[in-house]
Amino acid sequence: MMSRKSLHLCITFLFPLLGAAQCPPVPVLAEQVKKIAMRPIEQQYQPLDAWLTQWDHCGYEKDSIYVNALLQAGQALLVNDNLPVAVQLVRRAISACQHNLKTTRVADLSKAWYRLGVLYTYQNQITQATNALKQAVVIGRHDPLATNWVSNAHLYLAYGYETAGDFQQTIVHADLGIPMAIRLNNKPLAANLLRQKAQALSTLQAYDLAQQAIEKAIGLIEKEEQLKQALADDYSLLSLILGYKYQYRQALKYAQFSFDLSQRLRYSETPTLAIRLAFLYKKTGQYAEAIHYCQYGIDQSADVFVKAVGLNMMATVYWEKKQFDKALPFYQQGMELLPIGFGKQPVARNPQKEQIRLVEHKGILLDLIQDKADTWLEYAKATNNNHQQLQHALATYKVADQLIDYMRWEHTGQQSKLYWRQKTRGMYERAIETCYRLGDTDQAFRFFEKSRAVMLADKLNELGARQQLSPQLAEQEDKLRKAVSEQQAKLTESKPNTTAYANNQSALIAQQDKLDDFHRQLERTNPAYFQYKYASSLTSVADLQRYLKIQRASFVTYFEGDSALYLLGVTANKVTLQRKPVAPYSQAVRPFMNLLADPEAMNHTSTVARFTTVGNTLYKQLLASLNVPAGRVIVSPDGSLIPFEALSRSAVRLDYLVKSYAFSYAYSAHLLLREEPGAVKPARVGTGDFLGVAPVSFAPRLGQVKLAGSDKALDPIAGRFGTSMLLTHEAATRRAFQAEVSAYRVIHLFTHATADTTGQEPTLYFADSTLRLSDLGDGALPNAQLVVLAACKTGIGAIQRGEGVFSLARGFSALGVPSVLTTLWSVQNDATYRLTDSFYRYLDQGLSKDVALQQAKKDWLENADGANQLPNYWAGLILIGDTNPLERPTRWPWVAIGAVLFLAAGLLSWWHLKRQAVPTLSLSQLS
Repeated sequence: MMSRKSLHLCITFLFPLLGAAQCPPVPVLAEQVKKIAMRPIEQQYQPLDAWLTQWDHCGYEKDSIYVNALLQAGQALLVNDNLPVAVQLVRRAISACQHNLKTTRVADLSKAWYRLGVLYTYQNQITQATNALKQAVVIGRHDPLATNWVSNAHLYLAYGYETAGDFQQTIVHADLGIPMAIRLNNKPLAANLLRQKAQALSTLQAYDLAQQAIEKAIGLIEKEEQLKQALADDYSLLSLILGYKYQYRQALKYAQFSFDLSQRLRYSETPTLAIRLAFLYKKTGQYAEAIHYCQYGIDQSADVFVKAVGLNMMATVYWEKKQFDKALPFYQQGMELLPIGFGKQPVARNPQKEQIRLVEHKGILLDLIQDKADTWLEYAKATNNNHQQLQHALATYKVADQLIDYMRWEHTGQQSKLYWRQKTRGMYERAIETCYRLGDTDQAFRFFEKSRAVMLADKLNELGARQQLSPQLAEQEDKLRKAVSEQQAKLTESKPNTTAYANNQSALIAQQDKLDDFHRQLERTNPAYFQYKYASSLTSVADLQRYLKIQRASFVTYFEGDSALYLLGVTANKVTLQRKPVAPYSQAVRPFMNLLADPEAMNHTSTVARFTTVGNTLYKQLLASLNVPAGRVIVSPDGSLIPFEALSRSAVRLDYLVKSYAFSYAYSAHLLLREEPGAVKPARVGTGDFLGVAPVSFAPRLGQVKLAGSDKALDPIAGRFGTSMLLTHEAATRRAFQAEVSAYRVIHLFTHATADTTGQEPTLYFADSTLRLSDLGDGALPNAQLVVLAACKTGIGAIQRGEGVFSLARGFSALGVPSVLTTLWSVQNDATYRLTDSFYRYLDQGLSKDVALQQAKKDWLENADGANQLPNYWAGLILIGDTNPLERPTRWPWVAIGAVLFLAAGLLSWWHLKRQAVPTLSLSQLS
């Protein structure tokens, strides 16, 4: 009998030799796998698994044939709904590529990452899917053999970003993938990418562009018999877009065609198309049909997110029918279905923040929560302001607000963030209305604050987080940011719809991804960084009142809703919340601002009378009824920055508020109170007091008029500071400004600036060229206390509802500058020179910044005559941010240290001299 040891030796040494003799050559195995791939996909996994086992047993190198067999097996498992094992196989393929670079291709690795991203997408693991798909793009973007996988990766990335609500990134990836798909002559892929683009454009309310994209997709596949399911999708989306454009007759025609076609094809997406059809019936008031198709979608879909959408639609139908008791349970059922662990709950209960934070498809959950809150509010109004129902509404709005925070933190594109700010603005109006009906001023203040400038707060949080980094990490981040900035410049310089543009756009995404990955790593490994970046604590009314008591000031904020104007006045011991009709304000604000920007029109008596009337209307709307005491007033405006100092107490004669009030402006109370009252940035060694810039003349190609006298106007201002630097004439270059600006505490610019309402980034002009604030970079102004923008229109820009004016002044605030003196229209040169000189003179006397500006304006009015008294000349300068007296860096510690050193040196010298003067005595002399 063979011993156990002999048996082990046979197994170890003999069997592999026998197996090797039975291994077919690699070309034979390659032909075998090709034949397996020709079978129906559902029947491929078992033979592929046996094939892979044989390849491993034979010990062949893991080459492209082996990798693609792994990926094909993963596809077969995907079809058979065995996703976990499919993921394992695809990860094996990735590992094989990474460890066998000589026997596999770049395209294989790109394909493997793409397939992994698809599997994660099917598992609704959108974050993991996005990371894998980005790898596919980065690895394969320069390899022609990988174009198919890269373009498909862009499709799934577009879908993933749409799922996360980042519609700007959806459009970016669709635009990158479309030309690739067209070059490949892959019509289905091109049509899918166009559909994703159209969906995102539609959501962003760019309906004409969305219609063009989806009609192009339809044109690509309309005659392709095998693509009828995709055609049903396209017509369904087209029907929605037409519905948003109020073309309901055509919209319903296309929606019904889409639904009927998908039913004939037994298409799995038929329930989704039914719910879209229900939406259009609801919009046209055909509630029975809407309920019918909603119910069909809910019953027939196996996707919990589709069911949730259907349940939300059903609820809103009953809400519109005023059947609130029927509506509310449908919202609850929708939330119970979602994979957030909510479970069956009473209708008044809402998910906890831990449950809502990690859910994919946050937009679906937000619709359920927000619509539920609106239903509670309407229910309360229908039952004579039922207190309990109003409390349910308020609690639900607070959950919706928390979810909005989580969504915003996930988005990278500014346009997507702005979309959600605009979309949720109506929610904040209804939340404030709920608080008004409850008489809850504390919660009303909360929603006032959350309705504005949160993107600016996020930016400042990020700056605070960067200060927690070690020098090495900060340097690494700076390099990554610089790479992004340089790639953005290359993209700007290339022409759209060209190969160069597409390549630069793709490279920009790759650089941005590196920066995003770096930030994600910091969030995991650096608790202090995470805490600062995602700080979500809000200023309370009590916090604000303590601040106002110290400042001896009042605070006024207002919210312009679609149906009402809400006012909130806060003093150290009182809070007033009011609701007014919005029409008088809306009808007065535009002519008021237009007249302020047009001094020629104001030279006519009739125009001045009109200005006085609308100024008095705004005074009554925004301030009079709040009974704000004379003195210092901080205004947190909604939308346009209105110079309150130019409002008139009288409707028949100009009685400017500047005579009684020192106004300053804040983006929000939270941003105003970020620093402790009176806190001053510590002075660094070598920090200067004042940097003045006045190019006077500009390079001809810049097309800017000369600012005569601006250099001379800087001289007396600079003379008030201990250390100063003036950049004037040819010395006022962009490079010189960038080199010096970080070292000064007060920065004054007498120059031109461009800004408009189109969303273009505001630009500053120097003697030789221009500068955008994004060119400065984060952390560029570590010492700045005050920036004076004595240039035209530095306070105007695109108005983004919920965020305010995206102006040059806001840009400096986003760089961490606590106080900005800015202009609201094209200011007159001489008036600006004199006003700013007076402003600094009063600052030099120790006055707060707002009072110093008020005194400068009052001086102007006392000394001016004729047209110079018009507010066009003096009211355009306003102060935004911190109002504390200007603190200059005290240098006494360094002076004292120098004095001590000087004294010590003197004493040492004296001691040496004294020693030399004492005679040396011998021992005999001493005796």
